[in-house]
Amino acid sequence: MRKHYRKYLIEYPEMCKSGDAIDSITSRRMKQRFYNPSILKRFWILAWPTVIYALLETGVGMVDIYFAGFIGPEAVAAIGFSRQIFLVLLIGTLSITTGTITMVSQYYGAHKYESASVVAYHSFLLSILAGIVFGLLGFLLARPSLVLMGAEDEVLRFGAGYLQILLGGVIFLLINFCTNAIFRALGDSKTPLKIAALINLLNILFNYMFMFGFWLIPPFGVSGLAIGTILARLIGSILSLRILTDRNRIVRLHYGATLQFSIFRQLIRIGLPSGVSGFVRNGARILFFRLIAGTAAGTAAVAAATIGFQFRLLAIMPSLAFQVAASALVGQSIGAKKLKEAEAYGWTSIQFCSLIMAFLSLLVFLFPTTIMQWFTDNLKVIALGQTALRFIALEQFCNSVSIVASGALSGAGDTKPAMHYTILSQWIIMIPLAAVLSFYTSLDIMGAWIAWGFAPVIQAILTIIRFKRGKWKEIKAAV
Repeated sequence: MRKHYRKYLIEYPEMCKSGDAIDSITSRRMKQRFYNPSILKRFWILAWPTVIYALLETGVGMVDIYFAGFIGPEAVAAIGFSRQIFLVLLIGTLSITTGTITMVSQYYGAHKYESASVVAYHSFLLSILAGIVFGLLGFLLARPSLVLMGAEDEVLRFGAGYLQILLGGVIFLLINFCTNAIFRALGDSKTPLKIAALINLLNILFNYMFMFGFWLIPPFGVSGLAIGTILARLIGSILSLRILTDRNRIVRLHYGATLQFSIFRQLIRIGLPSGVSGFVRNGARILFFRLIAGTAAGTAAVAAATIGFQFRLLAIMPSLAFQVAASALVGQSIGAKKLKEAEAYGWTSIQFCSLIMAFLSLLVFLFPTTIMQWFTDNLKVIALGQTALRFIALEQFCNSVSIVASGALSGAGDTKPAMHYTILSQWIIMIPLAAVLSFYTSLDIMGAWIAWGFAPVIQAILTIIRFKRGKWKEIKAAV
């Protein structure tokens, strides 16, 4: 291959300068072979810190559930209900972070660093605005939202205080996500990892102090978990902003930039479908929680699902990391006008993630009882949870494939198909099927889990087909 490339370099120097020659020579190989050394190396350099970062991010929620387990199943169920509502509001940040990664990575790939800095600044302003709006709405609607989900008695009492505090400080989490998106768009995945490690350590320390009490700090119980999480996020936000405002960085938060509403519109245009997908997906999950709360198993089923879903988030984090890496690298390649290279990064991320998630899903399927015993000693919750985890194993593999493929598409700005496929799989297939099987057959809770495992298969197939057809190559780049 190098021999042929040297020939093109001599005969067609301008063509090689743009990357078209190497694209034409290697397009088929790069598309089919995920083990292409140069492609895989660059992908892995960006992906592995993001994988660990994603695991640490999930660890924040896992710590809350772990400490809540000392109080009982009602406290665990309260955390489960609350975090589903929290995720629905939080998922709106995808409208910002997706647009940020796409635009900043494309400008960075085109070596337009000043433009990348201006976009980063506008993205930061959007995250501040979203944090204020989500925080106010969330604080006011926390208790009514829990009631709508079916929380009652002790579950409602624990959940209301926890959720109001968590949503009241959501602005710091949005700042974390925005700054992390900027780092990754530039190919820097190690800085977010270091900050996430600090946040996790602080979260464990603060959660213990505010839940059980320490010295002059009184015990706040379940609400103390939210206080600890918000304080840890506040410190992480300050550190991220300190790094991104360094004047020596080639891309930084450009506070002196003139506001350009066209940039706001472009960020939202690219990112809004991802945000809508997130709302749709997590809205369906809230309704799914409401459905299982109405089954014969009741609170025990919700507690089992809470543990199962939180572990699912932990297990699925590698795919979310690969999604970010795929989006950034595809965006940078498109900014550099190298479409074949962008396609190679897309297939690399999909195929490599499929191998890893197949292994992780197999472990979850084979050892569900052990996993449940890490979080609870309630025999009824363990029995329900081990069945749930086997269906989650199937769901997480299929969902991982669609997540990574949609990440590759979003690097090109092609974000609408993922939104359509999410609506189809979650609201047209999963929710109606779960309701029918749970309440109109003898399957009860098992019917809900069957629907949960089946719907993502359709979404994965449709997303892969979309990427393979290559229509994303026709979308006009931000640069």
